Amino acid sequence: MSMKTFWLFLLTFCVTYNSVFAHNITGVVTDDDGKEIVAASVLLITDKKELVSSTLSDETGAFNLNNVQEGSYQLKVTMIGYNEYSKAIVVSKSVDVGALVMKRKNKAMKEVTVRGTKPLIEVFADKLVVNVENSIVNSGATALEVLSRSPYVNVDNNDNISVKGKQGVTVMVDGKQMVLSGTDLANMLKSMPSNTISKIEIISNPGAKYDAAGTAGIINIKTKRDKRLGMNGSANASYAQGVYPKASIGFNLNYRTKKISSYVSYNYASRAFFNHLVLDRRFYDNNDVAQFSYMQDNFTKGTSLNHVGSMGIDYTLSKKTTVGISGTVGTNGFSPKANNHSSALDGNKNTLYRFITTGNHRQDYYNYSANANLRHNFDDKGQQLSVDVDYARYWNESNQNFETVYLSPNGASYQPNYYMRSDLVGLTQIRSFKTDYSLPLKNKAAFEAGIKTSYVTSNNRPLFYEKTTGDFLLDVKRSNHFIYRENINAGYLNLNKKWDKWSTQIGLRVEHTNIEAEQVTLDSTFKRNYTQLFPSVAVQRTISKKHDLGVTLSRRIQRPNYQQLNPFKFFIDNTTYREGYPYLNPALTYSVEASHIFKKKFVTSIGYSVTTNNITQVIQPSETEDSVTVQTDKNLATMHYYGLTGAYPFQITKWWSNVSNISLYYLHYQGFLANTNLSNGTPAFTVSSNNNFTLPMGFRAELGFWYQAKQVYGFMELEPMWMLNAGLQKQVFKNKGTIRLNVNDLFWKGLPRATSTYNAYQEDFVVKRESRQVSITFSYRFGKQTVPQTRKRKGGATDEMKRVGNAG
Repeated sequence: MSMKTFWLFLLTFCVTYNSVFAHNITGVVTDDDGKEIVAASVLLITDKKELVSSTLSDETGAFNLNNVQEGSYQLKVTMIGYNEYSKAIVVSKSVDVGALVMKRKNKAMKEVTVRGTKPLIEVFADKLVVNVENSIVNSGATALEVLSRSPYVNVDNNDNISVKGKQGVTVMVDGKQMVLSGTDLANMLKSMPSNTISKIEIISNPGAKYDAAGTAGIINIKTKRDKRLGMNGSANASYAQGVYPKASIGFNLNYRTKKISSYVSYNYASRAFFNHLVLDRRFYDNNDVAQFSYMQDNFTKGTSLNHVGSMGIDYTLSKKTTVGISGTVGTNGFSPKANNHSSALDGNKNTLYRFITTGNHRQDYYNYSANANLRHNFDDKGQQLSVDVDYARYWNESNQNFETVYLSPNGASYQPNYYMRSDLVGLTQIRSFKTDYSLPLKNKAAFEAGIKTSYVTSNNRPLFYEKTTGDFLLDVKRSNHFIYRENINAGYLNLNKKWDKWSTQIGLRVEHTNIEAEQVTLDSTFKRNYTQLFPSVAVQRTISKKHDLGVTLSRRIQRPNYQQLNPFKFFIDNTTYREGYPYLNPALTYSVEASHIFKKKFVTSIGYSVTTNNITQVIQPSETEDSVTVQTDKNLATMHYYGLTGAYPFQITKWWSNVSNISLYYLHYQGFLANTNLSNGTPAFTVSSNNNFTLPMGFRAELGFWYQAKQVYGFMELEPMWMLNAGLQKQVFKNKGTIRLNVNDLFWKGLPRATSTYNAYQEDFVVKRESRQVSITFSYRFGKQTVPQTRKRKGGATDEMKRVGNAG
């Protein structure tokens, strides 16, 4: 099918369907004093006592039941300490039932505030949700630390994020993919306070509606949004102490009327940090005899200062149409200082010479992004058109300054001192247009379609200078000028259908990619032009009231991000550096997963996927320099994944709840790098258990445990790690304020250790960081309490907004 025919078919399909069926039921749960009730269970039941839909009221008491068929129902609300609320309703269109007032079971309890909380982890058929704002141990933490403690998620020693043991995760914020990747994405997540996060959605096998990028699925970080009428907001502050102090402060203000919904927020964070890396690097001859080795001890200390401000306003033009604009501005500054002590040894471990490298660096990242959007509801039954236009600009200025002193074993000068400095100026710009159309159909069916186009330019010019005597001279071997241009045009069709016991979703996404990359200094240019189809299928079967089965199949792509392609070098010392590889190919994954859901909450799934051209981070000997090690990304031939995962929430007593998660998986890698054939894999597992306790006098406590067994990642074998976290919380000031105290990684065992092995090279490393720290957080909420429903907004710069190599 030609592209012209595809767009014509899509337009015709969208216009010709006009029949609708699905409706929404919205409302607010309050007590008899008019105060909102959080986490009340809202159930929609048929006359035959069959459960149709259920949800929990949110932090403002609001709830929303989606895709409800016409008919008569019983609406029930339950909450500990209250009498059950029941109401008969007839659904012929979308209904707002208003305030549902629950009566306390005992009037003597009126002076006692009973507040429900959402569970830390909620399990759904298509995703797993971590309610961050209800986690005590996550208070005062960063977004990256929260992810590292989330079920199915692992953050390795280089801050790479994987889900269920698989690399290639797409990270989104409020439905928008991040315009960052690799180290820059990690730096942004490290500077994002957890008190700005509401929940994290982990979607392991997304459908066609989502961009095809991300072979391991999607992590969607949802930030807090207040829904109350009038002026309201919150303020927060936290202090954490590990080896070094960390602090953050922020606020958000919201103003809502029937026509206008607006917000403004600001967060500031100052975090002192360290990274202690110990390396043992050994070079061998053809007979596996060590000829030369380095023992390196690198200690980096620094401070990050982060400012992030955002604003947005929606205006309701009519009952059916809403327009809005939003924007974000951020700066992130790092000032690391590094000290590296190294010894060069012969094959008998005798010291040949020592060298000491000191580095004073500065990295400044800036960004702003803007979104304009329109939502039009053709009726009150779910037929909707949305349009998003996005622009984002990310640029950075980075400087490295190294001095290396060479000493003989007796302390005398071994050779002249070596000096190196670098200047990098990088700019990435993203333009995106996206439109989505949703149309409920007759007979419990629904149709979705959309198109998107994006254009990305990335311009990076790293210049390196070196000297041993005299003045600094340009190092032409390391300097470069890299220009990258990318255009992606995409469209998708999605069809959902429900029967009494069956439901299915079938989708097809097509993406056409045009790439041009140029290394100006080397006078080298390469182009790529390809079209890919990405089908997805999901089938759900209700066996009984207690048992549901589901199967999902999909094909996805992992394009190299801009940092992985950029050949800029970042040095630890003159023998060890990280660089991008501009000749990476995209990785393609076929994935299938079957799941069993017991009692609508216990989920067990088994999955298999195969990835070709798997993009893998490697630490390998340089192909052009002797006794030099390079950290970079390369394509491996294949990666096979076999996994068994389970998410099990338990209510052990009225005051003790537990969520336990386990992932058993086997990864097998095949490829050829650094004159080494790779065919390696081993069984591995990750287990986590989070316990929440409701204590007297309004206290809550939390205790969490996480363990990751030994596993293989490409040429690397990772040693086991584990953490124990604990926290305590108390609400104050009539429940408007919250104080949280927590300790993370109590025994300081979450330290990455690994070994990389090649035919002529082996490296052992261990990284020590501030995973152990104590923090205290205070937050205060203020403003009016009236709660209407509000729309969720997603921008259009999606696939690209993860992959920029310039941080923000």
